[in-house]
Amino acid sequence: MTETLYRELTLDRKGMDTEARVVPASLSSEIEVPRWFGREVLVHDAASVDLTRARDGLPLLFSHDHTQPIGLAENVRIEDGRLRANLRFSNNTRASEVWADVRDGFLKNISIGYQVRKYDEGEDDTVRVTDWALLEASVVTVPADASIGINRGQDDMENPNMDDKTETRASGKTAGQGSGDVNVIDYQAARDSAKAEGLVEGQRAERKRIDEIEGLFTGTRFTSTIYQDLKAELVRSGTGIDAARAQLLALVGQDSEPAAAGEFRQDRGTVAAGHDEQDKFAAGMAEALEVRVGLITDRDAIRDARKSELFSMNMTELAREYCRRNQINTSGMNREKVIGQAMTRAVIGHGSDDFANLLENIASKSLLVGWDEAPESWQAWCRQGNLPDFKQASRTGLSSFEDLEVVYENGEYKYGSFADLKETIQLVTYGKMFNISRQALANDDLDSLGTVPRKMGRAASRTVGDQAYNIFFQAAGLGPTLNQDSTALFDAAGHSNYLASGSGAAPSVATLNTAMTAMALQSDPSGNATSLGIRPRYLIVPEALRATAQTLMAATYDPTGTAGTLTPNTVNGTMTVVTDARIDANLATSWYLAADQNMHDTVEVAFLNGQSTPYLEQREGWTVDGTEFKVRIDCGVAALDFRGLYKNYGA
Repeated sequence: MTETLYRELTLDRKGMDTEARVVPASLSSEIEVPRWFGREVLVHDAASVDLTRARDGLPLLFSHDHTQPIGLAENVRIEDGRLRANLRFSNNTRASEVWADVRDGFLKNISIGYQVRKYDEGEDDTVRVTDWALLEASVVTVPADASIGINRGQDDMENPNMDDKTETRASGKTAGQGSGDVNVIDYQAARDSAKAEGLVEGQRAERKRIDEIEGLFTGTRFTSTIYQDLKAELVRSGTGIDAARAQLLALVGQDSEPAAAGEFRQDRGTVAAGHDEQDKFAAGMAEALEVRVGLITDRDAIRDARKSELFSMNMTELAREYCRRNQINTSGMNREKVIGQAMTRAVIGHGSDDFANLLENIASKSLLVGWDEAPESWQAWCRQGNLPDFKQASRTGLSSFEDLEVVYENGEYKYGSFADLKETIQLVTYGKMFNISRQALANDDLDSLGTVPRKMGRAASRTVGDQAYNIFFQAAGLGPTLNQDSTALFDAAGHSNYLASGSGAAPSVATLNTAMTAMALQSDPSGNATSLGIRPRYLIVPEALRATAQTLMAATYDPTGTAGTLTPNTVNGTMTVVTDARIDANLATSWYLAADQNMHDTVEVAFLNGQSTPYLEQREGWTVDGTEFKVRIDCGVAALDFRGLYKNYGA
């Protein structure tokens, strides 16, 4: 269940958009796939498929190589018992090469990587996976299951082995095929049937072999690590039952008095508990630490965690218990030495239950909590995008199309035109390091697990927000120079979206109407539309103007009016108020309007391959005694166009 599994499927190039480099695809279905453990069926419903990783776009790789990202699988969803997505190829060199081969039909296969969490075994060798997580999608070279692929529909599901022709396996004939070919096709169908039957029989034999080996290791005397490791090796290597029995007897002969799980042996140290006990210990330790650092806040969960003996243990005691369960003798060691022994991962097969990994998981969760709880406002008005690499990328916007002309009888249609608006965006890496020292853990100081990474998560969120709002503050508040016309983002003469010092004023019905009119009258660069009719969606103000802005959006009458001369508030409810203290620190009188980022180009915040949360990396300490952590986030920010933005200097 911890293994990453793959399904390779045949692609179909129908429905391809060659200009946008986007292909609609069917990623997986509920067709049976032979595995060594049985005929696997992936259940496709909302309760069974975890699409968390696909929320902001699933990584699209080449041949499952994580060093070769070639794009994103977007809009991943479940439809008609299938997993569907739109494959969008990026512009990097490798992606362009793969895209060319897909477009021209040389690469025809796609694969998904996924992890099984829960399954049900049937009596007929069918294994129904009822809880599984989608990890990535890949363009690959060798297919295993042609039931799905790009733009496949219901007709293909009924004939899953087909590409561009319809074949009926039962009759052994291909549509439109003459009777002279029947014997050839029948032979092929018979061979396929024989192969399938042989595969099923082989699966049954393999499961019987594993069950027999498992049966050799029943009883408490075989729960120690030395025997469990032998069992795992016998299963993995395909050893027959007779040879397995001989190897077990040989090991028993070397250790005529094997100890039970957890029993202390003078000659061999502590014998480790079985795998199930180790998993329970790891889960219990993680739960106890999560409560202590404040990650678990539910009262019932906290009450249950307090019942465990692990909750009362300090870090040194937890480390000593971890070592005891993994045959690491800590007799006579001081606190720092015990922590050091646990942190060195001295156990074979370092897994997710290793001491250092457990600490990393706690720190990572604290980091994400800090990221989520940071009060950031840029997400409200900025567009979020993806970049496949660190090269400078172009963002192309299109002006309005020319007005349609009258076409008289027998007249010719004329080609219209529009102008490209190209701005650039590039990723930048932001990061810091921190460490968990042996001394801190020995002193039971959990700040390095909870408080420090939590604050670093907030810092990462704050850093992204700083870059977003810095678009407003560059060049003394005029913003970056745009490529399309070599003019600053906010410019009174060229862009008609700025009221400078001396002309500006605080938000009011009058000043907002002036700003809204200026935005509505913006024209496209080709002159096709003299007024685009853009409407602002957000009123972005400093904290000093929060009350003023909220009053304007909520008041029925103009707040500046007097009793007896009430005037209707024409801007009531027209915009969402967004406040940020960064504007106060830069210029507490200024305020901005922004159009709907999904309808108009304004400001984009892009992340590497859609990874919009900070990433935590761990390594054994070299300059410090303990474990070092590196926190990083890759993001880039760019202004895409001036027409959907407006600035008033204020009074």
